[in-house]
Amino acid sequence: MQAKLSIIIVSFNTSGLLADCLASVYEQTRGIPFEVIVVDNNSHDESCQMVRERFPGVRLIENRENLGFGVANNLGAKAARAPFLMLLNCDALLIEDTGAALVEFLEREAAAGVVGPRVMLMDGTRQPKTFGELPTLRATLNQNLLFSSLWPGSRFFSGIFIEKPWDRIMEVGWVSGVCMVIRLEAFAAVGGFDPELFIYAEDIDLCLRLTQAGWRVYRVEDQAIRHLCGGSVKTTHQMLRNAVMQQRNFLKVTDRCAGSAGSLLYRVSLGAGLALRVLIRGASLLLPGNRQWIAFQSSWLCLLDLVGLLPKSF
Repeated sequence: MQAKLSIIIVSFNTSGLLADCLASVYEQTRGIPFEVIVVDNNSHDESCQMVRERFPGVRLIENRENLGFGVANNLGAKAARAPFLMLLNCDALLIEDTGAALVEFLEREAAAGVVGPRVMLMDGTRQPKTFGELPTLRATLNQNLLFSSLWPGSRFFSGIFIEKPWDRIMEVGWVSGVCMVIRLEAFAAVGGFDPELFIYAEDIDLCLRLTQAGWRVYRVEDQAIRHLCGGSVKTTHQMLRNAVMQQRNFLKVTDRCAGSAGSLLYRVSLGAGLALRVLIRGASLLLPGNRQWIAFQSSWLCLLDLVGLLPKSF
């Protein structure tokens, strides 16, 4: 039977997590014919061997270098045979037939280009920062002036990150690349993920270009997945480097979306917020038993990078 959904999973040295992810895909996806494509970014563990031995039906693409999340997904999309794509992180688990449900949603909503589910952490709590508004001037003000925190259920005061949904089905600016279902025609029409964004903020940028092309972005509360969140990050240096990379990429997307005035405002408010975090977290380190050292380092490095004092090679 011809696949209706291509499930694309990018892996990099996460053999155990990938195995769990694939097992959940085959266990939960029952209401739609599908194929699975794993794009491996030159893993040095047994990821590829594990896929070949335990999941022989998976189409495996083995890259000779780590091309990043976006480019790897683009390769998977080019190999896809189905009209709908599910982009799924290798450290995520399906807990229901999310693929079939979200494809059905896209078929009902002709203007919808992409839809995302509710993303939960492994303990069942809601993962923050998994959907929101595009970084326009309004959303930037709402986010950095804390209006979105003071009125979390308000659409008018919604920020770049929305933490409290105001409806079961919401039209939003972006949904997380942890899990999204997208029309292949829409993905191809905007050129897929931007190859300049190696990892982080590539989902916001993709949704921005889909919106500019006339597609709508939705988030559905009634469908959920679970996510380990950072399952592929193994060292403190990786965590800190990823925080800086995320900020750099987010600033690129802000420049594309908010214009010169919005970008300047975002940088000023971001700098003030980072400086405040450095002071608060630095002072809290003096308290016994405080464990915010990594959070302090992250804020400090992001502040240095914002003002141009951190090497680009970091």
